[in-house]
Amino acid sequence: MLVLGRDKEWARRAMDRFSDTHEFVRLPAEAERHGGLPGPDLLSAADELMARRPFAAVVATSESTMLAAGFLRSQYGLPGLDYAQTLLVTNKWRMRGRLGSAVPSPRAWLSGRFLADGPEEGADVTEVVVKPIASSASRDVRRMPVERARAWLADQNGLWLVEEAVAVEREFHCDGAFHDGRVSWLVISEYDRPALQTAGTWGTSFLRGDDPLRPRLAELSHRVVEEVGAGDGVFHVEFLYDGARLTFGEVGLRPAGAGWGELLRVTTGADIWGAFVAAQLGMDGLGFAPVRPAAEISGMLWARPNPDGSLPLPAPEAGRLPGVVLVGEGNRARGADPTNSCDFEYRAYFEGLTPEGADRLRAAITAREGAGPVTAEIGTAG
Repeated sequence: MLVLGRDKEWARRAMDRFSDTHEFVRLPAEAERHGGLPGPDLLSAADELMARRPFAAVVATSESTMLAAGFLRSQYGLPGLDYAQTLLVTNKWRMRGRLGSAVPSPRAWLSGRFLADGPEEGADVTEVVVKPIASSASRDVRRMPVERARAWLADQNGLWLVEEAVAVEREFHCDGAFHDGRVSWLVISEYDRPALQTAGTWGTSFLRGDDPLRPRLAELSHRVVEEVGAGDGVFHVEFLYDGARLTFGEVGLRPAGAGWGELLRVTTGADIWGAFVAAQLGMDGLGFAPVRPAAEISGMLWARPNPDGSLPLPAPEAGRLPGVVLVGEGNRARGADPTNSCDFEYRAYFEGLTPEGADRLRAAITAREGAGPVTAEIGTAG
């Protein structure tokens, strides 16, 4: 089985589950250096490997190599997402074109068309979001007034996607797995604030069972997955809420990053990374579903420097706070500035808190360095 992409911890763990029956190999490093796109070096190396050691599947470890993996599957007739299906969930312009009529979506333009004639004179679009055609974790995403966006884009190289900005009050993500093109299980969560407002520590928690938006979020998630038209796999769909309407953000047919899969494992027993790898091997992921409901209120905090530069509570101290069930390693050195929404010093998983306890836990982790001992009275449910 050919593997494309970084040696991610969670992907490696998932592949280990299949190591008794599958051998995982990689292309030479120089061939995969620009492996996000199916370039000539990667294609030549893949052909050479197929000629000498035929592989029966391609496993992408992250969104950045999914398009190349889809192209190779189409070229060799292998299981998993083909090139056209992968394009729909990695190219944001194609995503808008396919899903814009199926679910409520913001108006969107390619940057050249936006500069030439959009939005129209007198249109009610005052702010836009400018983002790369392909990216994740809010990398290089900017929100700005229309005229400033025109000036900024005029000085940029390359092609960008421009979207009508939504006045976001709440931001949700829906994660799960699908089988034969239909959702088989689903978990709905809410970020503690919108992704473009993530200065300092931020987090996500499972949506309360009585939240009035839950049925609509589930309905829209099913509609997105069915419209994409893939067979088996996993998904991460984001929705924006402006106080009156839910709007589709983006969809990825891969697990969410930044430790989300570990949160699911700890709180529900689900293995979304196992399901992701299984689908790419041509197997169904039904055996990786949740085995228990998550306790309310459960979630995860990504510890980052505060906006004023002060540091969050050290990880060992965070691990001793009531409700914290696990502290995971980070991907940034202590005190280093995050470059995107998925950069953090450490992640703290919590389970079974009261609403007030969750607020106090967040406040404790964001405490200024040297602020003294943090109270242990966080407040757990039950």
